[in-house]
Amino acid sequence: MGVAEGWLCNREGGGIRYGRVFKPAEDLQGFSVDVVDMNNVVGPHHAHPQGEIDLIMPIEGDAKFNGRAAGWLVCPPGSAHHPTVTDGRALVLYLLPQGAIEFTKQSS
Repeated sequence: MGVAEGWLCNREGGGIRYGRVFKPAEDLQGFSVDVVDMNNVVGPHHAHPQGEIDLIMPIEGDAKFNGRAAGWLVCPPGSAHHPTVTDGRALVLYLLPQGAIEFTKQSS
């Protein structure tokens, strides 16, 4: 079992493995650190009340996260989306100010 399947992404739902590596903390400037492991899947719609910073790491194929290849993606405060990985499998590390995320009931 790889690191993503074991320690980092120790929960699963809707075909997505995920885990919170660090809760928001003062020594992390108030950010939480989460990791998701997605393989050609559309995740649940959510909003970013205070924004979100993502590090996209393709690990199989030419995986893209919301149409973006490897690298950083910054979602501004108040933005919302269905996190989507296409063309393969990717790990996405995301930083949330104060751990703030709001899952909505919007369908895909």
